[in-house]
Amino acid sequence: MKQALFDDLYTWSVFDEEKQFDFNGFLWVRAEGNILIDPVPMSAGDAAQLDALGGAALIVLTNRDHERDAAALQERTGARIAAHAADAPLFSLAVDRTVADGEEIVPDLRALHLEHGKSPGEIALLWRGGRAAFIGDFIWGHPVGALTLGAEHALADPARAALQVRKLLALPRLDALLLGDGHSVCRGARDALLAMLEARTDIYSNRINLDEMAWQTREAPGDFGYVFKDIDPLIGARRLGYQVVRLDPGKQGFPLHFHHYEEELGVVLAGTCTLRTSRGDFGLRAGDFIAYPPGPNGDHQYVNEGAAPCTLLLLSDIANGDVSEYPNSDKVNMRRVRRIFRNEDAVDYWDRES
Repeated sequence: MKQALFDDLYTWSVFDEEKQFDFNGFLWVRAEGNILIDPVPMSAGDAAQLDALGGAALIVLTNRDHERDAAALQERTGARIAAHAADAPLFSLAVDRTVADGEEIVPDLRALHLEHGKSPGEIALLWRGGRAAFIGDFIWGHPVGALTLGAEHALADPARAALQVRKLLALPRLDALLLGDGHSVCRGARDALLAMLEARTDIYSNRINLDEMAWQTREAPGDFGYVFKDIDPLIGARRLGYQVVRLDPGKQGFPLHFHHYEEELGVVLAGTCTLRTSRGDFGLRAGDFIAYPPGPNGDHQYVNEGAAPCTLLLLSDIANGDVSEYPNSDKVNMRRVRRIFRNEDAVDYWDRES
């Protein structure tokens, strides 16, 4: 077995003559019990290495056709078998544990159901806080350097399956795809997925309707909080970010803030709300467009003081190195390092240097 991408991840492969690419198995080594994912047959050396690394406590199968060498490895290690409930009856071996969409199988390994794949219980496995995903048959790394929809000839509805890739695009930190079939993508998974979708002619992946998206909830303390639909990651945006936000009566969307580099646009789609700024409070109604240039003059906050929900479209350019400030709390948000500081904690350039 070879180490792959992380110190605790190992992979081994078997070349398939018919498809002309590798079938891959994965081993995640962890103190609480190692996990095998879609294990292909091992060489004697790989099996000995597995023993030396502590065997396996669990074997996770991502779809009915990736049973592979699970039975032999279960006999060798005593591992339990886990798979999605819809596929569990389709294996020749007994499944000890069934999982559902969104379920955490073990800490930091979560199931993502891809029900329009070749198998009714096809799942991806989200790992490393969503920065990496194990994928079985749903996507193939083939030819080298590209992705294709897996086993497309066996899909009931290839176009619908392709659009379900949006469940992966919705993961903001996804960077690596660890593929059971073909060549894995170690960096730039999002760009590779978008290229795969935009090459298709049976769908136009850069379009979506709001009624095709579920509302998500931004939980926050006190009167803060809203529901939203995050549009840009699902349709291939590169330099613009946009989402629709619904602000219920009595709610504040987010604290008063401004950006140093990003420019924003707010559009009131329905209802009314109050715009709070350092220049005063202003009433907004449906059809209003509001520009927020970079800098203190672009500070803003939405508050719904009415009796009906207010729906807004929020749009901005994307500056990965953007810095935001929050005047009411004197905080600074450094997006690139994902840290928020108070201005009062500022130090001298030479502080702690010698």
